[in-house]
Amino acid sequence: MELYFRSAGQGSDIILIHGLAANHAFWRFDVLMALARDYRVTVFDLRGHGYSGMPSSGYTSYDMASDLSCLIDNLNISKAHLVGHSFGGVVALQCARINPVRVASLTLADSRVRALQPVNYPGHWPDSKAALKKLEEIGFSVPQDEAESGLWILEQLASPKWQNMRDKLKGTSLFIPFGGWHGGQKSAERWLELMNTTTARKDFLSIAGLTTDILSGIEKPTLAIYGEKSPALYSLEGLKKNLPDCRTKIVPGAGHFHPFTQPKIFIETLSEFLSELDEVQVN
Repeated sequence: MELYFRSAGQGSDIILIHGLAANHAFWRFDVLMALARDYRVTVFDLRGHGYSGMPSSGYTSYDMASDLSCLIDNLNISKAHLVGHSFGGVVALQCARINPVRVASLTLADSRVRALQPVNYPGHWPDSKAALKKLEEIGFSVPQDEAESGLWILEQLASPKWQNMRDKLKGTSLFIPFGGWHGGQKSAERWLELMNTTTARKDFLSIAGLTTDILSGIEKPTLAIYGEKSPALYSLEGLKKNLPDCRTKIVPGAGHFHPFTQPKIFIETLSEFLSELDEVQVN
């Protein structure tokens, strides 16, 4: 199975891991270039996404972490700072679990960890009333009993009939990928193909062995950065309690996709975190 990747810059390694329904282009050019001034930065497409292969099965976070571990080996990276958004953060945690000697640090951007947050009902969102009202104003209604509201919304909005509605969410905390977003319609079509022709729909729901006991054994320096309006804030609270070395940051007014919608804050926070680690290593 082939993984698409590209690298830029020189220095210590950073690997950026996108979330579900996205691809390597989620990491905006300004984010990539800002980090590449001081680091070698690698972006890649998870299996089933972007330009990577789409096998019929193998889509748990553990499976994808195994892919990432192989990529690290093939690129001859001794240690990497792993930076993951959403499901990409869970992949980073799994990689630190299965190949800890190759992981220098973890940055988890709005990741929902199933052991800490097994369900995601719309009513659990921090700004659920305002968010659901905004969606209803543009003709989209989320079932209140949908425990996997994030996945449900992504699959529904990937449909071509919702393209105009997706565009209306740009610049808001409800921003989602697809519409008008670096070949967004192609990404939407690929997402629907993935969900309808592989085991991904089932695999994404698996905890894949990442229990609270396992989390408590991950001792890598970790930055957990979440949007103030993120539906994954329950996971942030759990990460603070379970990870031995976890720093946290809340991005004011931001939603789930804040690394894309508010890149300046993300770059500044990540750069400060990595600089502190570099200083510790020097001293």
